[in-house]
Amino acid sequence: MKSISGSCLCKLIKFKIYNECRKVVLCHCTMCQKSNAEFSAYTKVKMDNFSLVKKKTLKWFKSSKNFERGFCTNCGSSLFFKKINNKKEISVSSGSLNKNIPIIGHIYYKNKKSKLNVINLKKFSQSAKGYFDKYIYKIK
Repeated sequence: MKSISGSCLCKLIKFKIYNECRKVVLCHCTMCQKSNAEFSAYTKVKMDNFSLVKKKTLKWFKSSKNFERGFCTNCGSSLFFKKINNKKEISVSSGSLNKNIPIIGHIYYKNKKSKLNVINLKKFSQSAKGYFDKYIYKIK
């Protein structure tokens, strides 16, 4: 089975993504800005294709009424993002992966702070409401 590995900075959290994941979306929402940087880069994975190999220091923070973020309590790496009531999928920070996943677009672009201009990508001023979910990256 083909897979991509990922980890936090100190490697106390390790995980694998199998078979496929969504292409990466850049999020410019204020929650991502506060928890990561000027924007976040996430892929989305079905839980059937995701495995936590090592989770010794994984902690979940309820960042809003409906969402929580997973991070390492040792090194502080922000790794995961998911809906609290959704057990079927998880969003994973693309920077934590050992392989590059293509970027497909932006969400919450109206909140963009960076002068970085990534051309030829679809932009949504708010949530894309699942629009990007059809853009699947097959792991080779």
